[in-house]
Amino acid sequence: MSVDLNVALSERARQVLPGGHLSPSRKLGQPYAFVRAEGAYLYDANGQRYTDYHCGFGAHVLGHGIASIRDRVFEVSQRIDLIGAGIIDLEVEAAEALVRLIPCAEQVAFCNSGSEATYHALRLARAVTGAQRIIKFQGGYHGWHDYVAMNGQSAAEKLDDYDPMSDGILFDAARHTVILPYNDADAVEHYLKANPGQVAAIIVEPIAHNMGAVAATREFLQALRLLSSEHGVILIFDEVITGFRHALGGYQALIGVTPDLATFGKAASSGYPVGFVAGRRDLLERVGRSGERGVFMGGTFNGTPSTLAAVLATIDALSQQGVYERLFALGDYLRSQLDGIIERLGIEAQSAGFGSVWLLYFFSGPYRQYRDLLANDDELDLALRRRLIEQRQIFQPLQLKRLYLSASHTREIVDDTLGLIEDNLRSLRR
Repeated sequence: MSVDLNVALSERARQVLPGGHLSPSRKLGQPYAFVRAEGAYLYDANGQRYTDYHCGFGAHVLGHGIASIRDRVFEVSQRIDLIGAGIIDLEVEAAEALVRLIPCAEQVAFCNSGSEATYHALRLARAVTGAQRIIKFQGGYHGWHDYVAMNGQSAAEKLDDYDPMSDGILFDAARHTVILPYNDADAVEHYLKANPGQVAAIIVEPIAHNMGAVAATREFLQALRLLSSEHGVILIFDEVITGFRHALGGYQALIGVTPDLATFGKAASSGYPVGFVAGRRDLLERVGRSGERGVFMGGTFNGTPSTLAAVLATIDALSQQGVYERLFALGDYLRSQLDGIIERLGIEAQSAGFGSVWLLYFFSGPYRQYRDLLANDDELDLALRRRLIEQRQIFQPLQLKRLYLSASHTREIVDDTLGLIEDNLRSLRR
C-alpha cells in the first residue's frame, strides 16, 4: 500500500507545530501538504495539482514562482545581504519608486508585514495628535495586534459590543478603539463631534475585502477625508489587500481620495515578507527622529535586500502594458459567468468583487456594511467551498472570504472551475 505523503507530513507537523499548522486560517479541512507552486497551481506531496484561488492570502498578483521576481532576488543575493547599518541602494530605489506611484506617499517607512504597518501607522497617529482613540469599522481586519484585533466577522449579538478576535488581548489597549458601521459617515461625524480632540486616527479599508468585497462609496471616503481634516484626525487607508492588487498606487489612485497615511503589504513583493507605511512627509519624519518626539519603528529585517529586490521586480512586472487590464477583464468574466449560473439554478446568491478579487454572497439584495452580510447562507457557502477543496480547488473554507485571480490564471482555468461550481451548486440545491 502506498504511503499518503500529505498525511505523513501532517502527522509530523502536529508534533512540532501548534495545531499542526502556522495558524487556524490555513486549515483546509483534511491533510494537505504543498511542496511546489507554479503559476496558478499548487502541487501537494503526493504530486497532485490544485488550482489556487487563495494566492497566498492575495500576495500573488502575478502568480507563483514568477521568473523575473525570482531572478531579481537571486541577482541581489549575490552581492548583498542583511546589513542593518547605514542605508543600501535598494532602500532608496524602492522608496523612490513607491513615492512616484502612490498618491499619498511623500515618504515611505519599511517593515515586514501588513500588521506591522498598521501598528506603526496607529502609533504614529497617536504621537502626532496626542489623542488616544482610533476609529475602525465593523467587519474590517487590520492585523493581529491589540489595537485592532476585534470586531471582524462578528456574530449578530456582538455587533454593538467589544468582540475580541483572540484570548489574551490587553483590554486597556483595545478599549481605545471605537467600532462604527462601514459606509456610515454620519456615525463618524457624530462621534467626532461628541468627542472633540479624543480621536487620533480613522483606519479604513477602501474596499472592505476582509468581509468579501464591500466597497466604500466615494462619498463615504470623501466624507472621511473632510471630517479628518476638520477634526485634526489622521486618516489611514489600509491598502494591505487593495494595494498593488488593484493598482500600483493603491485603491486611492483609482477612487481619487488621498489619505494622510496608507499601509501596504502582501502583494507589493509577490510573496516576500513586506509591509510599509506611506504618507505625508511631516508625519513620517517623526519616525526618523530619536529621543524626544521620535516615533520608534525598529526592526532588524526592515528593508531586507531580498524583499526590496522583489518589490522593485514586482513594480516592473505590474507596470507592463495590459497586466491590470487582463486581470480586471478576467475578473469581470468570472463574475458574469457566476451570475449566469445563479440565474440558471435559481438560487439566492450574487457574485461580488472588484478587479481580481471575487466571491459569491449567498443572499440577494444590496449590501453596504457588515450587518447586511448577516443574511448570507453560511451553511451553503461553506458546503460549496469544502466540496471545491476536495476537487483540488484552493479556497479558504471560511464563509464570506474573498478569493483571488492572478495574472497566471487563464479563461480556460477559470472555465474549468466554473463548471465545478455549477455542478456542486446544482447538487447542493437538491
